[in-house]
Amino acid sequence: MQPVNNRRPLLIVGAGGFGREVLSYIEDDNPIFRIKGFLDSRINALDATPRNAPIIDSPLNYAPAPDDVFLAALGDPQQRFKYTAVLRDTHRADFATVVHPRANINRHARMGIGCIITPHVGISVDVHIGDFTHIQEYTVIGHDAKIGNWCQINSHCTIAGGARIGDFVTIHPNCVITSRAVIGDGVTVGPGSVVIGKIPSNITVLGNPARRFNFR
Repeated sequence: MQPVNNRRPLLIVGAGGFGREVLSYIEDDNPIFRIKGFLDSRINALDATPRNAPIIDSPLNYAPAPDDVFLAALGDPQQRFKYTAVLRDTHRADFATVVHPRANINRHARMGIGCIITPHVGISVDVHIGDFTHIQEYTVIGHDAKIGNWCQINSHCTIAGGARIGDFVTIHPNCVITSRAVIGDGVTVGPGSVVIGKIPSNITVLGNPARRFNFR
């Protein structure tokens, strides 16, 4: 394990609940990074839940130091995209992918930059996960599944082998995505849903089997 002073300084984008969870993962067991602080536009975001890591600046204003590395811990994919835009596109900042040591990731799985894989996730052989995708506790992903960029896969989901999930997809807890199901870009899958077949882009689905759902 590297001495603390030799670890790269890590800034967590987002000081909400997920950001605080990620902070605890890094503090508990990470030999690569040391926490530098949070980036959040809400300067008082930690007032009710103080931490040793301060809020340093807004992610839209912060100018990275040469050795800084970042994690985007925002649960909403659109917010994740918005609040990392300046860091990504203007500063060309370095975003880490972090896999918790209690996750079980097959050595033949692949994932992009900016991903967060939390405890007790299982990812099987030849799974492909795109950039800036988060996968939460106790989710299992079967062989040959493909998950796009900027997705949020929440806890206790099962994604069967060969499933295809597009970009900017949110899957709420306790969902089942069946083998060879296809989910288009920008889809929201409501909690407890079972997805069978093909779901077109930019809609919300709910139920078993999952069908289009409109809020009224």
